[in-house]
Amino acid sequence: MADTPCPVYLFRAEGFAPSGDTVSMAPLEAVVGVYGGGGAFDADGLSAAFGGAAIFRNDATGALFAGVWGTRKASRFRREMREHVSVVLVREAPEARLVVWSAAG
Repeated sequence: MADTPCPVYLFRAEGFAPSGDTVSMAPLEAVVGVYGGGGAFDADGLSAAFGGAAIFRNDATGALFAGVWGTRKASRFRREMREHVSVVLVREAPEARLVVWSAAG
C-alpha cells in the first residue's frame, strides 16, 4: 500500500468563485499526514497552513477528501504533497460532495 501513489485531484468548482476557482484535494489521511490534523474533520493543520480548508465526502463509501481553492494555493498544496508522498495527479473532481469549508478572515 505504501507504494501506491496518493491521488491528488485538480479541478474547477463554481462554489468558491463565480468563474469557477481551481480546487486541489487529496484523501484526508494523506493530507493529515502532511499538514497534521485536529479539529472538525481533522482539518486544522491544513487550515492553519492555507488560511482555510474544504472537506468533501463520498456518500457511498464514506471516503473523505481535504483540499484548498485558489490557483496559487492549489499549486502550493500539490507541490507540498509531492514533497512528502508519492502522488498521481487526477485532473477531475472525485465523486464527492462538499461537506464543509472554512476560511480565515
